[in-house]
Amino acid sequence: MATTTATVGITSADLTPGMALGISATTTLNKTGLTDGLEIMDMGYGTLTIADSHKALHEALGTVDTSNYVYLANESTNAEHYIEVVLHDTVIGRLYAGDWMFTPWNQSDSVAEWSIQAYGGACAYTYAIFKSSYVLPDSTQGTLNP
Repeated sequence: MATTTATVGITSADLTPGMALGISATTTLNKTGLTDGLEIMDMGYGTLTIADSHKALHEALGTVDTSNYVYLANESTNAEHYIEVVLHDTVIGRLYAGDWMFTPWNQSDSVAEWSIQAYGGACAYTYAIFKSSYVLPDSTQGTLNP
């Protein structure tokens, strides 16, 4: 059993007038409902071009009603290049150069899917997917490492 800990810290000395900001959160990534650590991880990198429309994360994401977490980072150094992250038909955000996201995920719907698309130019990205169980990818979807 692996022990995997995720930590995020947000600090600013001058975001709010007269008050410093300090937020810190830590969690241990465990199997659903248990204190046992997650044991499966997919990790890799790729490059998205403007012409690409990937369902790259759909393949490797976890299974229904289990503990799954996704880390995605835009490795581009060009401020005009960003990755749009879409969940089913809803844009949930943009990762600009150097931005990253970490989120829990429950693939509870067979039509629920992630897609990532580059805008402004090619974007190098890295990902890590932590999960409780593994389901073989749907061979009709894109690849994780284009």
